[in-house]
Amino acid sequence: MNIVRYLKPFVFALECIKLMVIAFIIIQGDAPGLFIKILLAAPEALFPLMALFVWLDTERYKEYPPLFLAGKIIGIFLLLGWFIIFRQVTMIGSIFGLAVYAEGILLFGDLLSVGAVFLISRDIKSPEMEEN
Repeated sequence: MNIVRYLKPFVFALECIKLMVIAFIIIQGDAPGLFIKILLAAPEALFPLMALFVWLDTERYKEYPPLFLAGKIIGIFLLLGWFIIFRQVTMIGSIFGLAVYAEGILLFGDLLSVGAVFLISRDIKSPEMEEN
């Protein structure tokens, strides 16, 4: 697929932007739980690395897209759980809040990267199927 050639740098750029946004949000806060927020956000640094490795050498790192998909799907369910538990979407007053928009954008970015990595993963598997 020719589109997969363009999806690999797109996923890498999307993950880098997401990591910068998360880092900016963490740095802006002066809350007493800053260290815990840093610890919880640290695994997000693995996603741009996986996207970079898949972009550079798809054959060598063909095990990374399933890990990437698993991590993103878990992250999507956790973010949706966050919405439900803290009732951010169900409360009329906070549905137009900045935090809801930011989390919605992060969720949309995760959904985009899941779709792109699914196409990349399918493209990696297709040459093997043609050989058999």
